[in-house]
Amino acid sequence: MSKVRFVLALIVSVLTFAPMGAWSVPPAGGMRYKPNELIVRYKHGVRRDAPFMENLYSSSGVVRVKRFHSRFRDFEHLILAPGTDLGRAARNLQSNSAVAYVQPNYILYIQPVLNRNEAAAYGWRHLPANRFPVPRLEEGERPAIAPKPAEVNPPVADPDLDQSYGISKIGAKKAWTASRGSQHIVVGVIDTGVDYNHQDLSFNMWRNPDPNAKDIVGWDFIHNDNLPFDDHNHGSHCSGVIGAVGGNGVGISGVNQRVSIMALKFLSAEGSGETVDAVKAIDYAIGHGANVLSNSWGGGADEDNKMLEEAILRADKAGILFVAAAGNNSGDNDTDPMYPAGFQTPNMIAVAATDAQDRRAFFSNYGVKTVHLGAPGVNVYSTVAGNRYAKMSGTSMACPHVAGAAALLWSTNPRLSHKEVKAALLAGVDRIPAMEGKTITGGRLNIARSMGAMLQHLRARGF
Repeated sequence: MSKVRFVLALIVSVLTFAPMGAWSVPPAGGMRYKPNELIVRYKHGVRRDAPFMENLYSSSGVVRVKRFHSRFRDFEHLILAPGTDLGRAARNLQSNSAVAYVQPNYILYIQPVLNRNEAAAYGWRHLPANRFPVPRLEEGERPAIAPKPAEVNPPVADPDLDQSYGISKIGAKKAWTASRGSQHIVVGVIDTGVDYNHQDLSFNMWRNPDPNAKDIVGWDFIHNDNLPFDDHNHGSHCSGVIGAVGGNGVGISGVNQRVSIMALKFLSAEGSGETVDAVKAIDYAIGHGANVLSNSWGGGADEDNKMLEEAILRADKAGILFVAAAGNNSGDNDTDPMYPAGFQTPNMIAVAATDAQDRRAFFSNYGVKTVHLGAPGVNVYSTVAGNRYAKMSGTSMACPHVAGAAALLWSTNPRLSHKEVKAALLAGVDRIPAMEGKTITGGRLNIARSMGAMLQHLRARGF
C-alpha cells in the first residue's frame, strides 16, 4: 500500500463508527476497535454468581475473561471466539439485567500530520515539519531507569532555548519571573512513553515517593512493566514541551523549568493503543497524585466510548485537569468530533494548533463550541529519545503547551482547584483573528496573562 493510501485509510478508520447493530471488523492497518473483544460494565451491586456468569459467557461466545483490580470490579474485558458476530454478542450481553452497558475496545491513535506529498493529495499546499524524524528503537532496547541527576545550581542558560518559539509566544519567560514551576506539581503524559534518561528530562521525571515501589517513573501498559520508555519519540517530544529542564545548560526549557513528569505509556511504537489501557493510565494517574493529564491522541466518532469518558470524569472528581489535542483533520469538532477532546467533561481543555505567526495550522481541528483555545503546534522544537531534539507539528504539540501552562500556573499555589486553573488559562488568552469564531475563547494561550490574573485572584483571597 502506498504511503498516501495508508494515511488515508488510517484517517478514515478513526473517523467512522458502526452502530451496535452493524459492527464489523475494519480493514487491517487501521482498525476502529479490537476484533473479537468487548468491554462490559455491570450494574454496581448486582449479584453475579458463577453459574450466572458461565451462562452469560457461553451464550455470548466468550472464551477468555480479563478482570481488573478492585477499582474496576464492575468491568470485564471479554475475548470472544474468532468469527463471533460482535453485534449479536453485544445485544445478548446488553439484554441481561446485570449489564449496564457494552462497548467495543476502541483503538486510539496518535493523530498524524501529513508530509508534503500526502498533503498535496488532499489539496493542502502548506506543510509543517516531518512527523517523526528520529529513528525509533527496536523492541527490547528499553534501558534501565538511571538515578535522578543532581540539580545544576547556580542555573546555566539553556543554549537552544530560542529555538522553542512557543516559550516566548505564550509568555512563559515573563511568567518565570513569578514561578519557574515546581516538582510538587505532577503532569501525567499519557502517550508513547518518555525517554526518562534524557539529559533534558531526567531531572524533571516524577519519582514515586514510595521507596519500595517498582513503578519508579510511571508505568508501561503495553508491556505491563515499570519501564515506560518511548520507542516512538512522540511522548518524549510532548514531555519536553511541558518540562524540559530549565537552567541546566543543556538544550531547551519546557514551559516549566521544574515539574514532575509521570510517564504513562499506552501507545505502541506504531502509535496506537487500546481503550482499556488508556483507562488504566488515567486511573494510575488518579491514584498517584497527578494534577494535569496531557493527551495528544484520540479517535473519531467514538462518542460511545463510555469507559473512557467515565475515566475522565473520575479524574474530574479527583481534581485533575484533562488536556487533549483537538485533532489534525482540519475539521470542525462541533459537527465531527474527535475524542477524547470531544467529551464535554468539566475538566476538559481541548487545544487547537497555531504557528509562529499566530495563524491556525492548516491541519488543526477547531470548534467554537468544543475547542477551548489555540497554542503553538507548528515546527515545535523539543526533546526526542536518545538525548536528541527535533521539530514536530500537530495539535499533539499544542496540547502539552497548555498542559505545561496549567502546571506552571498551579505552581503559584498548590491549593488552587482545577476549575480555578482552567478558568485562568481560558481568561488569559491573547485574542487573535485565527482563533476568533474557531474556539470557545477566540484566543491563543498566554500563560503570563493567566498568571497575572491568578495572582490577583489569590491576593483577593488573602493568599
